[in-house]
Amino acid sequence: MTVAYISRPVLLLSGQANDEVSNQVVAAQVEDAVEGLYRCEVDVENYRAGYRYFDRDVLDFGKDIALQLGPPQSRDTVFEGRITGMEGMYPPEGGAKLRIYAEDRLQDLRMTRRTRTFEDMSDREVIAQIARDHSLNPDISLDDSFKHAALAQLNLSDLAFIRQRALAAGAEVWVEGDALSVRPREERGESPVKLNYGAALISFNGKADLAHQSTQMRVSGWDVQSKSQILEAVDEAVIRSELNGSDSGGGILRGAFGERKETLVHTVPLTADEARAIAEARYRCQARRFITGRGLADGNSRIRTGARVELSGLGAFFDGEYAVVRTLHTYDRNEGYLTEFEVERAGLGRGR
Repeated sequence: MTVAYISRPVLLLSGQANDEVSNQVVAAQVEDAVEGLYRCEVDVENYRAGYRYFDRDVLDFGKDIALQLGPPQSRDTVFEGRITGMEGMYPPEGGAKLRIYAEDRLQDLRMTRRTRTFEDMSDREVIAQIARDHSLNPDISLDDSFKHAALAQLNLSDLAFIRQRALAAGAEVWVEGDALSVRPREERGESPVKLNYGAALISFNGKADLAHQSTQMRVSGWDVQSKSQILEAVDEAVIRSELNGSDSGGGILRGAFGERKETLVHTVPLTADEARAIAEARYRCQARRFITGRGLADGNSRIRTGARVELSGLGAFFDGEYAVVRTLHTYDRNEGYLTEFEVERAGLGRGR
């Protein structure tokens, strides 16, 4: 039996629940994406016989803020970060609201832009150094066997540079508390959130699209030491473990239209191992976008970027597990707590 509850947000300021501000929350939203930066907006009533929060005693730039949503007995934190902006809103009917903007700890990395070179370091070592530069604890699971002779960060923010290196290594970036995590998607897993269409899953649109699929990914380069060409090629074998008996985009593309081989020309690998790692990472990224979907569910803090959802009631094509790549948790006094999400996976289910 489903038990109804009143979903009242709770705001924590500097680590302490603030009932006064929480009771004034009109609306809130938290957005996160696989790129790795959480954003939060909270609207609060700001006028009762005078403006409440313009003295900056309660709400101020740089202050730690957290938002909890869910049933009163088991509210979960859907956002932790710091206040980066405030907007006054004055509607025609009178009164006033204050919109609070906040971002998570990756904001530090986004606002730090550099040009520099790392020498004789692996991607794991480079990212760990950047994490420590921002007083974050590195939680990194990347292959340490290959070291770059020279790796340049050219007028990029630290966040953009980390994303770039993570993409090349087939990993994702996120932060929890003071830990910066860079890990392959398969290492993020908890048990999937089960959502059934017509119950907790309110709506869903799924799409299978061959437009950006390929049957093979090739990467070429030049090995300076051996003075020989590098050419590495990979295919759907690199994502076969994710298919669970479903059909890949590359396989369907080959059957419907023939071979469609793609060559990456803007990378400059110096060894065959580096070229193969790049090819595998890019093929996985592309293959996982074969099936994409956008859904709306009852508010659930477990639906977050990096989580998995198991959808049912959609038919053979779209039933099954997906990786969540973007979420938007929303609250307002009329609709309550809802969760929008975007998902992807590499395989199309087989009809029976």
